[in-house]
Amino acid sequence: MTRLFIRFYVSVVIVLFLAWYIYGLVLQRRSDADWARVVEEAHGGGARLVARELNAVLPESRDQRLKKINEKFDYLVDVVALTDLPDPLQKRISNGADVASFRATGVVVATLGNGSEVVQLGPFPDYTFLSVENSISGWMRLIASKIDVASPNERAGILNDLQQQFDIPITIEKNAELSDWPRQRIAEGANAVVFAEEEQVSEQRNWFAVATLANKSDLVRVGPFPSFEESEPKAATTTLSLVLFPAALAIALLLRPMARQLSHVENAAKAIAAGDFSARVDERSIGEAKPLASAFNNMAGRTERLLRTQRELLQAVSHELRTPLARMGFAIDLTRAAKSAQEREERLQSLEDATEDLNALVDELLQYVRLEGSLLKLVIEDIELFSVVETLINKYTLTMPTIDFEIGAGLRDGNIVVRAERVSLARVLSNLLANAGRFSQGRVVVEAHRKQKGIVITVDDDGPGIPAGDRERVFEPFVRLNEAGNGVGLGLALVRRIVRGHDGVVAVDTSPLGGCQVQVVWPESGTLA
Repeated sequence: MTRLFIRFYVSVVIVLFLAWYIYGLVLQRRSDADWARVVEEAHGGGARLVARELNAVLPESRDQRLKKINEKFDYLVDVVALTDLPDPLQKRISNGADVASFRATGVVVATLGNGSEVVQLGPFPDYTFLSVENSISGWMRLIASKIDVASPNERAGILNDLQQQFDIPITIEKNAELSDWPRQRIAEGANAVVFAEEEQVSEQRNWFAVATLANKSDLVRVGPFPSFEESEPKAATTTLSLVLFPAALAIALLLRPMARQLSHVENAAKAIAAGDFSARVDERSIGEAKPLASAFNNMAGRTERLLRTQRELLQAVSHELRTPLARMGFAIDLTRAAKSAQEREERLQSLEDATEDLNALVDELLQYVRLEGSLLKLVIEDIELFSVVETLINKYTLTMPTIDFEIGAGLRDGNIVVRAERVSLARVLSNLLANAGRFSQGRVVVEAHRKQKGIVITVDDDGPGIPAGDRERVFEPFVRLNEAGNGVGLGLALVRRIVRGHDGVVAVDTSPLGGCQVQVVWPESGTLA
């Protein structure tokens, strides 16, 4: 599951990086376009005016006229061949624009009449307040000089002619009508050009430029100039939309496989909730969420086993407990009908035996149920096998004196160590020895030896053995092949549950002694974590 989320997070980081890159790219393109719009509106008229001045003279006089124009400008004015322009400018001119700008070079160009050349203003610095005044001063002075040479009656016609070249208003105003700051700037020098902000009457900021005329009382005013600020909110909204929509789509595409994989887990969970405890997640179709599917299947399997154990316990309570209870009831009735103290004592002993059987049955049932949970928290250690077997054989020799319990040479001399939980290992061997002794004719042999797959422990007896068809069934809970025997059929079921909890294997075979052989393959020391 960790790999799935790492892959998802890395993918999201990549998507966000691409979104950031696209955002920057789109913002840069919009900024360049906005810069071109503002600069072309502000300087386009001046560029057209210079182009018209050069178109009005003969080719041989153009250099001289260009020199005089440059005297009015703080930035270079030059004539450039159309083929020498950067590709974006050539493309704009070829598409019919008479004025074009290019932010990378900071220039504004206007086409000349011959169609093969352009007049170029600049390069200008970035379009900021500190540089605007110098960048517009050249063509502002050019406008003022044209108005100065005209008589008062001709000014209106000159203004109308100039306005045809410009995208922003041009007017003639009185010096006294200006606010204090631009009037003070004009007073500082003759023929000054001032860039200033209008007195703010709304949230929108308007900028204009003025240049003094020869009579000092009048001035030419150009503006308001275009502003970058007007397009920023719309540009930001459009840019974010262009970036966030693909980012959201990419994240949705990344989440889709995850959602599809998790839907398999969801369907299995719903099936289990509906009562189908055998439902599992197909790990082959789950892809990156395979660890989650494996954990879910383990949980579902454990839940199914717990429920099955509960059902088995209920079956045992309803079936297995009836026999000792019936015996106890029958003994009570007989005790009541006893005619002598000796007969009553015999009935009480029978009742006591039935009580002991009932206690043993309940204890075995509880052990079987508790074992399901206790195997999850085993305390594993290295255990020397011979000492455990020897202790158990000494115990059963006392309780079953007619049976000869033997320890094989491989176990006695092999110094065999197994990796197990001590109490669980003792319970397995105890159950196997008890079963073998119960059905043996007189001999039980315990042997152990090493193999590549682990330690193989065998318990052989010379009893009747187990038919081949029943050798798997004897490990099921509450199965007793011999109804006359003691117990409730949980001994071998407990053995298999413990051995499997240790990643081992248990099986039944025919013994060389003629009876039954139970083989337990147990992990050797160092092979079980």
